[in-house]
Order: sequence, then structure tokens, then C-alpha cells
Amino acid sequence: MTYFPQDVFQIILDYAGINGISAQHIKMFNKISVITLLQLYNQSFQQSLVLKSKMPALEKRKIILKLIYSRFNRSDTFTNIYTLYFQEYQPEYYDTSDIVLNTSYRVRFSTNTPSIMGVISKINKKSVHIKPFAYFYEINESVWRHSFRVFIFYNFLKTKIIKLENVDSMRVINYFNRHEFSHEYVSKSFIPEHEHHLINYIV
Repeated sequence: MTYFPQDVFQIILDYAGINGISAQHIKMFNKISVITLLQLYNQSFQQSLVLKSKMPALEKRKIILKLIYSRFNRSDTFTNIYTLYFQEYQPEYYDTSDIVLNTSYRVRFSTNTPSIMGVISKINKKSVHIKPFAYFYEINESVWRHSFRVFIFYNFLKTKIIKLENVDSMRVINYFNRHEFSHEYVSKSFIPEHEHHLINYIV
């Protein structure tokens, strides 16, 4: 995205009657999701703006930003929004300071996403790369509702990138506790259709 030089940008803002905002402020707004922008606008200005769900995200962003910029008639407006964003909407990233590269971990998520077990190969500020262990399912037909996902520690699936804002915990897997992580209980009904070829029935 192209930005005007600061002096030219200030002339445009003055002409539009917008105070208390800079090019850096706008850059920050461009990084915030549409949903968060809408929450920020409604909470900052005690509004209840509702946009049509089928409206393209870019159009929603234009409408919200236009409304936000039109309200910059006080010098503290941006400061208030900025503080609100970092206090309530800025995602918290899992602390990876103790994570060791090329080591096995079980990653649990704060969402309903199934846990992942594998080797951490790369760590970034907001994400980690993990090589998941391959696995298959063992199903005992006498308890048809449930299954075990059995992991193969010497085989890997395609590397996945995990966002740290969604991570709840990361526990190391080593020689002493590997048996504990060798399988996990999972509902048979939640086995994805594309993984049915991994099912090993035990009668």
C-alpha cells in the first residue's frame, strides 16, 4: 500500500477536518481485522453499527474507517482507541522462550481444534512450524462410539504452521513419557471422512 509523505498527508487531513491522526495510526488500523474494527468503533463511540453479512470485507473496512476518521475531532480519540485495542483485542501470543527446536511437543489449543503432536522445526514471533507425527485409528467395534488415535513417532506428516495466539499449552514429549502420548481417546463420529483409510478395526 502506498502512503503520502507526512507533510502532504497532513494537508489532506487538515482539508478534511480530521485531527489527532497520523499515517502511522492509519497503518495500524489497516492491520486490524474488520470484526475488531467494528467492535472498537461501537465500544469507543457507544454505537451499535451493524453491517450486512454478505458485504465484502473491503467494503466493510471502508465504511468503518470512514466513520472512525470522521470522529477524530479530539486529540485523545486515537489514544483511546489504541489503548482499547491493546487492552482488549490485541491477541496474546504463547510464550515460546522455553521451547527447544527439533524437540517433540504436544500442542493443545484454546479453541476446539484437536491437539497436534510433532517436532517443532521453526519458531517465529507469532507462530511455530511443527512436523506432526503420522497416526492411524484403532476402533474396537464393541465400543463403537470411540476410537484411539495411535501415533507413529518415526513418521511425519506435512509441516503445519500454528498461530501462537491459539495455543493453550505445549508439553515436551521425551523417552520417559512417550508412552503417555502414544495414543489418545477420540470420538469415532469425529474422525474426518478423508482419514477413514487410516482406520484399523479390531474385533
